[in-house]
Amino acid sequence: MSESIEFYAPFAHLPGRYEWCVIHSVTHGSFACFIVIRDGTHRPVTVYHCSSRAARFMADRFPESTAIRASPSQLRIETIGSDAGSGDRIVRGRLIAATGPVALARMTFLSSADSIPRPAPYGGGDFAVWGSRWTCEGVDMEVDASVVGHVRVRDGRHEQFHGDPGILTVGSYGRLRER
Repeated sequence: MSESIEFYAPFAHLPGRYEWCVIHSVTHGSFACFIVIRDGTHRPVTVYHCSSRAARFMADRFPESTAIRASPSQLRIETIGSDAGSGDRIVRGRLIAATGPVALARMTFLSSADSIPRPAPYGGGDFAVWGSRWTCEGVDMEVDASVVGHVRVRDGRHEQFHGDPGILTVGSYGRLRER
């Protein structure tokens, strides 16, 4: 049985829909991703990325999911604010994509400096990540966030976010195990 430890920071999401994160993997290095979830995180997802490390990660770990490469100028994740709690926490993401379900995404997640992170355990032995052979168990250190921005999908729909509730983590830890 194979096992790997990963850390995700920044990690900001509209639960069950869209996720922005930088994955820090001991086996594949660090890389930025924008993740589109349609049927839950237990089923294959679409992962936009902008590096050869991420392409190898997706091919090795999650071939069931769709991996779409963008250029570094087309996929950006920016963190603003203090990890020490002396300022508001802000994560901004931008994606411009030529293929896949999303054509354009721009989202900003904002949480107050007064927010105290709370542990949010997830996963377990039976939690198959993205419909794969891997399970994950870990903890997110979450704060509530408000989300502004928009997503334009290929079918022409345009989703707008005007202070919608989201989640921003100050860090997330996961232990992946091969089933």
